[in-house]
Amino acid sequence: MFTETDGFVKVEAEDFASQSNTDKRAFYLTTAESTPSVKPDGDPAHAAEASGGAYLEILPDTRRTHADKLIRGTNFSPEAGKMAVLTYRVKVQTPGRYYVWVRAYSTGSEDNGLHVGIDGTWPDSGQRLQWCQGKHSWYWDSKQRTEAQHCGEPGKIFLDIHEPGEHKIHFSMREDGFEFDQWLMTTDSNFQRPPASKSNKPKAAATAQTLSLPAKEFEFKSGGYYLDQGKWLAINPDRNKSAAAQKVFPFPSGRYDITLKAVGENDGQSTYTVAADKESIGTFTCPMADQTFAEGKQFHKTFANVQITEGAELEVTSKIASADGKEYSRARWGELTFTPANDATAKAAAKFAKENKHVVAKTSAKSDSKDRTGSPTKPVSDQPLQMPREKDGDGSVQVTGQKRMWHKITLTLNGPYAHEQDNAPNPYLDHRMEIEFKHESGKQYLVPGYFAADGDAANSSAESGTQWRAHFAPDETGSWTYTVRFATGKNAAIDRDASAEAVAPFDGKSGTFAVAKTNKSGRDLRAHGRLTYVNKPYLQFAGSGQYFLKAGADAPETLLGYAEFDGTVAGKPGKVPLKKYAPHIGDWRRGDPTWKDGQGKGLIGAVNYLSSKGCNAFSFLTYNAGGDGDNVWPFIQRDDKLHYDCSKLDQWGIVFDHGTQNGMYLHFKLQETENDDHRQGQKANGYKPESLDGGKLGSQRKLYLREIIARFGHNLALNWNLSEETTQTTDEHLAMLNYIEEMDPYGHNRVLHTYPGEQDKKYDPLLGDKSNLTGVSLQNSHIKDTHWQTVKWSEKAREAGKPWVVAFDESGSAAHGQCPDLGYRGYDGHDKTGKMTYTQHEVRKQTLWGNFMGGGGGVEYYFGYQYEENDLGCEDWRSRDQSWDACRVAIEFFQNNSVPFWDMINADELVGNDKHDNSKYCLAKTGEAYVVYLPNGGSTSIDLSDADGEFQVQWYNARIGGDLQSGSVKTVSGGGTVEIGNPPADADQDWAVLLRK
Repeated sequence: MFTETDGFVKVEAEDFASQSNTDKRAFYLTTAESTPSVKPDGDPAHAAEASGGAYLEILPDTRRTHADKLIRGTNFSPEAGKMAVLTYRVKVQTPGRYYVWVRAYSTGSEDNGLHVGIDGTWPDSGQRLQWCQGKHSWYWDSKQRTEAQHCGEPGKIFLDIHEPGEHKIHFSMREDGFEFDQWLMTTDSNFQRPPASKSNKPKAAATAQTLSLPAKEFEFKSGGYYLDQGKWLAINPDRNKSAAAQKVFPFPSGRYDITLKAVGENDGQSTYTVAADKESIGTFTCPMADQTFAEGKQFHKTFANVQITEGAELEVTSKIASADGKEYSRARWGELTFTPANDATAKAAAKFAKENKHVVAKTSAKSDSKDRTGSPTKPVSDQPLQMPREKDGDGSVQVTGQKRMWHKITLTLNGPYAHEQDNAPNPYLDHRMEIEFKHESGKQYLVPGYFAADGDAANSSAESGTQWRAHFAPDETGSWTYTVRFATGKNAAIDRDASAEAVAPFDGKSGTFAVAKTNKSGRDLRAHGRLTYVNKPYLQFAGSGQYFLKAGADAPETLLGYAEFDGTVAGKPGKVPLKKYAPHIGDWRRGDPTWKDGQGKGLIGAVNYLSSKGCNAFSFLTYNAGGDGDNVWPFIQRDDKLHYDCSKLDQWGIVFDHGTQNGMYLHFKLQETENDDHRQGQKANGYKPESLDGGKLGSQRKLYLREIIARFGHNLALNWNLSEETTQTTDEHLAMLNYIEEMDPYGHNRVLHTYPGEQDKKYDPLLGDKSNLTGVSLQNSHIKDTHWQTVKWSEKAREAGKPWVVAFDESGSAAHGQCPDLGYRGYDGHDKTGKMTYTQHEVRKQTLWGNFMGGGGGVEYYFGYQYEENDLGCEDWRSRDQSWDACRVAIEFFQNNSVPFWDMINADELVGNDKHDNSKYCLAKTGEAYVVYLPNGGSTSIDLSDADGEFQVQWYNARIGGDLQSGSVKTVSGGGTVEIGNPPADADQDWAVLLRK
């Protein structure tokens, strides 16, 4: 997705998100290296002058002059949006009128027309872009062809964008043969044509540093090659006909001229293919030599101006050949070199070369490309072990914590000495500690453990030690036995089937402890037990048996970007500084936890405040490197994905444990769209070095999931959200889900969040028994859509045979979402741009009650960026103080009045709302209980044809709560359609109505 900034956005034509309507004509990519094979195409390629050396052309081109036959619907499309439609996704922050400019190349009179549209519409102001000037060159223009002026009138090509947020910009064919290089949108009506340049071909600095990857440093995973003369990779023709070798690209991202240095041979012309991340860069057939083997420029092949990114997996594939059918070449090659193809890349390469005297990256020589799957990790230390070493522990075990049902019990092993920066063995990857907890009844749990440094890292900031831990929240009273499993081996922690050896005297340590009943009550979740998925659309507490409705804060997503956590750095200090939560320091109470002599009061106080308002959830990203905030990661350093920060994570744990004790559901958002894979936003291409394994389930991702689960999975109420606005594939989702299920001994709720327009695409493949997903975390672009979308996914999941917990965690546009309270810092319903949006009252009706009455499991409030205290910057939850009251009021209606919502489904049709709009809502347990919500007050009838007997009618004030009240009708009878009467007061305000026997 592209983002508008200060009323301007500029996009390469080839960077479209999708193309449709291509049955007769389509846009085809032309580069310096490749041209489309589609004919006819009467023009030569113009890539040399195109931006980035690439452009799109509408082909085939059958009408190049006025004399050629015009065929409407084939080579000419006067109607916009009918043929060859490109779509681009743009995040608009500044609504307004945007003037559209396009850079095109026209060689005749019939290849110079285009249409532009927005969000599936084609306004008159976007039709008939026309070029008459700038022939035979790339030329920017913004003119509309009119009856009065066939060559176009300036200032008439524009799109009016009324709402901030994600928009789809479309371009469609008017004339075939149109060549399309770039486009831009600007709110500046006086925008001047960008200056023409003699050439847009990337130009390298004269002193560009050529970087080298010798063949001998490549891995050949599947065999096939051998090392010849200590410098070439070669194939033994008696054993193999082809081979492939791989290496992670360790150099800075940029554009390079990539040269393959093959070796000429006299017995055949070998063929070579160079690829990056499985996409071919080019193929080369090496000419014959006049001797057994020979080196020289005639045996080299340069692939010019190739965009390549750090961490990409390079692959060289070669095939042997024979000139006489008897003797075969050996497909030898010796090196890949990378010469920067533009100034920006040259500067980055020069800096890299200066910092790395041997040119090849220090970390790449130590990396395991099998594990990293295309995403780099850069260890803080290049030493196998940190020195000096200390003695290993004696194997003693301590069991601490209140030994009560549902309480956190910690088992600490005095185990092998380790340091956070150790590489061989890596204490996180290569040591596997698990504890088997077995109850006297036979019930058992296998709980993953973790390296805990000195055991007090939250306070000491220790990086090394002999303490290894596991946390357990028992679900039975009585006698429990523990048994330590401790093994070491490569990747032993993340793969239970990996080759590993038991480590004495730690492995096999065992003991017993007794667990008593909990002594907690009230909001403390230890009074209620673990929140569990029970094949219903609502989670249930395993102890108290109560069902759960969620309401709380989705913002800030950068909650853990807190200045008082160890190792927390602001990646974007100007835009997203670290938080202090100063407005909530006063909410900290004596006896509440802190760390390091009083740190943490602001965030602990914030949790106290939210809990005191009656809310029961907050969310946070645990990894956002490369994202909007770029200030949260669990590692010892941002780019070191295989070493975890013991003290920082212990401090996180203090906050999470405090949340559990204060009735809070913890929403773990494990990653976000900017770093979940190599797909940039909703585009299918791009590269994100911050992603874990490029989106796959490799060693980085497995370790990350295991560490998060091991350290925090004991908390009683939480969900694992695979990603915010996911762009991963279904297979990648399934792999994550299965691994989480394997690692999480407690079976916590597993959910997924995606873009508003991609719900069907992402969720449908996971319905029913197709996955072990247990819930969805929904997002939309308008609060008015919350109710019907909740109904939709509740029904689809139920019909698929496996109900989902349907939560709405981002209702409303990116710009708005949940607004501040009226009066907060002068808020009067207008956003920062002066636009009138809505108030907390609309949110209460359409988001909060809209979800509950749709059969949803609850809501979290996202704070839009056009408001004070927004998603990235919020430090004051009091900005929505009245909205938290509304959350409490809604939850109290269901819980205090014993409404059996867990057995109810949406039944809007009973009150005449078949379309599930926002006029009125209904939940029903047919024949027993019904809830009606009237957002706009008034009254309604309800169809009780399938019920019999008498029902009491009671009204609930959805604004302030309180006791149930009587309205004008006290009872109704089943068997037909009945009127529920009028509310006891305030007939024009929102009320909930409970009908039950």
